[in-house]
Amino acid sequence: MKCNIWKDCPKVPITELLSFVVDNRGKTVPTAPYGHKLIATNCVTNNTLFPVYEKVRYLSDKTYNTWFRAHPIPGDILFVNKGTPGRVCMVPDPVDFCIAQDMIALRADATKIYNKYLFAVLRSREIQQQIYNTNVGDVIPHFKKQFLDQLLIPVPNFSIQKDIGDCYYLFSYKIELNNKINENLYAQAKTIFYESFINIDTIPDGWKKGNLLDIADYLNGLAMQKYRPKEDEDGIPVLKIKELRQGSCDSSSELCSLNIKPEYIIKDGDVIFSWSGSLLVDIWCGGTCGLNQHLFKVTSDTYDKWFYYLWTAHHLDRFIAVAADKATTMGHIKRGELAKAEVLIPSEEDYKKISAVMNPIVELIIANRIENRKLAELRDELLPKLMSGDIDLTRIEEM
Repeated sequence: MKCNIWKDCPKVPITELLSFVVDNRGKTVPTAPYGHKLIATNCVTNNTLFPVYEKVRYLSDKTYNTWFRAHPIPGDILFVNKGTPGRVCMVPDPVDFCIAQDMIALRADATKIYNKYLFAVLRSREIQQQIYNTNVGDVIPHFKKQFLDQLLIPVPNFSIQKDIGDCYYLFSYKIELNNKINENLYAQAKTIFYESFINIDTIPDGWKKGNLLDIADYLNGLAMQKYRPKEDEDGIPVLKIKELRQGSCDSSSELCSLNIKPEYIIKDGDVIFSWSGSLLVDIWCGGTCGLNQHLFKVTSDTYDKWFYYLWTAHHLDRFIAVAADKATTMGHIKRGELAKAEVLIPSEEDYKKISAVMNPIVELIIANRIENRKLAELRDELLPKLMSGDIDLTRIEEM
């Protein structure tokens, strides 16, 4: 049956749908050099099913066992209170982290609401807007715990909850699985690269030294504010550092004309190197867009993608250090640094052997990332239609 959860269902304060809230906010937790992971709000994003481990801190066994009021359990929903309030992630099984400042964990009451449905509805535009409207703080937005009573959740019957929750979760889990596969593939590629080129005592016969400019072309982007689409053009998104960092363009991305030189149009699988501000190198899989200034498009007519991508990534830490030494507000490197970055170029025979292993790895990484983008687009298009009743929930399995 069709059901518009926003119009046809009772709305209940989220606090009445929870059996427990893990809240360890308050005093600062003492950290240690290693031990149990302590995640922060930067690890919780609406783009991933589970939290990511970026800039994590660690805790001793004693702190883990005695300092906290409670710990999250599998199936809880992490909820960010401060910074970017409303970001949510599921707690995985097993749980290998703990939480403290600026976030809580919501435990759904299984007799009242399906946790995967609650997770999906918390990510909906409508609930995210509710959270945004309730924020306080001009500098650092803050969603206070006492505001939870004002967060009204539509509660359809359980079968509809399960359809919506399972559908959203399965899309998200497939994306998560692809990400895990890619992490493993990338680790393999880096290991092969390290053992082949870095962890060697002598340069093999037939190999030679060179630099990054010997193996690839680094094309700087355009000042895209000069190439806006005309009134009768749809345009394409502009790839800037923000988009490169998040791996996709979005509704806030600027647009440029399609009538720019073809070499400045970025396609899936292109290697992009941000040389100013936040230095990073990645294989772009976010769809067609235009290359903005401060980004290099890295290509080669001679060598495969894996070769110039991994060599550029190998020198990234040094480039970051060089940029940090610049006496400017925005650190950057100059093209001359590329010429200083040494590489080893194998003999033709050895290059072909290594490429035979590396190329399939990189191709699979790219394919998985493109699939993830399409899955996320389909999921995020499907979710509002499921919730509004535009799609008949009883036909989900057939679809």
